[in-house]
Amino acid sequence: MSIVKMQKVAVIGLDEQKESIMGKLMDFGACELVDQKNKLADEEMRSLVILDDGHDRAAALDAKLNRAESALRFLEKYDLSREPLFKTRRLMKSDTVKKIDRESAEESIKSVLALEERLRETNDRINKLEQDEILIAPWLGYATPLEMIKTPKAIIHEGIVPIAVDVTELINELEEFGGIVVKRINSDKDFNYIAFICLISQEDEIMALLKQKGFSEVYFKGLKGTAAENSERIRGEKEALEAQIKDIEREASSMATLRHSIENYCDVIAIESDKEKIKSKLLKTKKTFCLEGWIPERLVGKASALLDSMNCFYQFAQPEEGDEVPVLLDNKNFFVPFEAITEMYSLPDYRGFDPTSIFALFYAVFFGMMLSDAGYGIIMAVGCLLALKKFKLEGTTYKMIKLFFYCGISTVFWGAMFGGWFGDFIQVFARTILGKEVTVAPLWFNPLDDPMKLLIFSLALGVIHLFIGMGIKAYMQIKEGNWFDALCDEGFWYFTIIGLIALLGGSSVSPVLPGIGKWLAIIGAAGLLLTGGRHNKGIGKITGGLSNIYNITSYLSDILSYARLLALGLATGVIAQVVNTMGSLFGGGIAGLIILVVVFIFGHALNIAINALGAFIHASRLQYVEFFGKFYEDGGEPFEPFRKKTKYIKIEQEEE
Repeated sequence: MSIVKMQKVAVIGLDEQKESIMGKLMDFGACELVDQKNKLADEEMRSLVILDDGHDRAAALDAKLNRAESALRFLEKYDLSREPLFKTRRLMKSDTVKKIDRESAEESIKSVLALEERLRETNDRINKLEQDEILIAPWLGYATPLEMIKTPKAIIHEGIVPIAVDVTELINELEEFGGIVVKRINSDKDFNYIAFICLISQEDEIMALLKQKGFSEVYFKGLKGTAAENSERIRGEKEALEAQIKDIEREASSMATLRHSIENYCDVIAIESDKEKIKSKLLKTKKTFCLEGWIPERLVGKASALLDSMNCFYQFAQPEEGDEVPVLLDNKNFFVPFEAITEMYSLPDYRGFDPTSIFALFYAVFFGMMLSDAGYGIIMAVGCLLALKKFKLEGTTYKMIKLFFYCGISTVFWGAMFGGWFGDFIQVFARTILGKEVTVAPLWFNPLDDPMKLLIFSLALGVIHLFIGMGIKAYMQIKEGNWFDALCDEGFWYFTIIGLIALLGGSSVSPVLPGIGKWLAIIGAAGLLLTGGRHNKGIGKITGGLSNIYNITSYLSDILSYARLLALGLATGVIAQVVNTMGSLFGGGIAGLIILVVVFIFGHALNIAINALGAFIHASRLQYVEFFGKFYEDGGEPFEPFRKKTKYIKIEQEEE
């Protein structure tokens, strides 16, 4: 329920110990290093230190990493093994990581990339043959060898003219030159294909006429023999090359077993590259180096013991005003999945408030009310539970799956309360297939029969949700010593809103409430009017109060936003019932049962997909716009410690 307190750490050590110290800090995995480049803006500092630089070494390592990743992408295409639904990192002991055979992995990468190059070259050759095949296709009836261009006195030309040109008339015009032989070889919807042989002395005049007719010459560069002979040759070469491709693909499939060793290599190289890149955040002299960073306050003791063992100077300090302190959220196990919702919006400012544990229950309740079908909830909860049990999920993926598990449980609860079990499928199945009437009563009420009741309940939840957000704002103001601002900005709004609710709807509870509500509303409105412009000067004190009162429209709009709980809940139920009705239209019997089951599967799958997405989006929106809008100070940067960031393996010693 809080933002982890951070402390600033500064370390100065001998350059000869730098690699050892950086390695141990990386293993420690809880120190975010700060870029110290801005310190070099000071001229005196520039005369003492320079930036460390591991760029060249990092670039060389990145080149190796890119080659390895290219090899993996190639092997992935031909790996016939079944890919898991969620890719997870393989657990590996630290000692095993140190023993990874890099030379063997590099040889494997070299072999894979060589195979990929063979495949690329073979495909390029096939593409060239196909281009030649397309080129000569219209000329298959042309008996002259394609390499024949000229004799000492004559020259041969092949080309195309637009289909709109009258070829018979063109041939007649050409034959008027004398000493020319013209033949139309082929034609299609766009062009006429012609060939002619003429005297070299007449070539310029003939070509001038042909250009007026839109003639374009066709070149058969590199082809020898007739078009038909070349077509036969190309067909044979393509078959041979396609057989080679199949052999290469089979070889690639057999090499897919190398993926794990190459993945291990990738992570080892990535770790080394990160270690080199981080050096650009360090300052150094000829014999020493200096680093600065942030460490969670709770780990300062461990960090001190680690630094003591490395014979270096270090110092811890509290954050100062103006420091950009990274943010790390710290919530109890149940609330951790809901951090994904906070992170999708923006992390809170380090000096702000983390509301994750407060809105978590509201989020699950809102989601469940909007999806509101116990059958859908069971599918969601069971599916997520199986994913959590079968896969070792991490990070945001783990949080989201766990979040949907909780939301699935909430959906089961609200579905049972409202009587939704795949809509009214149980009743429809019993009536259509079994010929019996069955009643499935809701534990509370059916929103389709009494939507106003759900609307009132939704708005009441909304008021509570907003009031908690306002309460957090008041708490933050009081914590900063601004108790009067808390009274004026939040307290008077409590009076006003509660008073209006009691005034308008309190008579249904007690005849005394409208009177109490009237005076609460008057006190609240008066307080808002008198204090709304307290920070302004002159006429602004009055206009500020009036503007403050006008904000009642904003609060009413926020409260009405919670009507979406009713709208989406009804949408889920209505669509589910429509699906069931469509499935039952064909009556009973075996055919009717089959159709009912098919419609049930596809219809409800579509309904759960659409409305689960809608519930997720709108439950998030109620937090981001209505709830966060009352108090949230965002802009926090995530805490990103210097650690071994791996993609394929999880080093066992890193587990907390």
